[in-house]
Amino acid sequence: MKLIEVERRIADLQIIRTTLQGAIEAGCADLIACAGEPRRPLPFSGLTHPDLEQM
Repeated sequence: MKLIEVERRIADLQIIRTTLQGAIEAGCADLIACAGEPRRPLPFSGLTHPDLEQM
């Protein structure tokens, strides 16, 4: 794996972390239920690695 690929994955994981942290702060205890609500910060967007977009 090239360094640039590792850096992209790290960037994606940081987006995921920030998104999950925002969900927790918004009072989301159930990610599936919260993903369907417009005021919740889910689903993930802006990921650079295609495999992680389906999370």
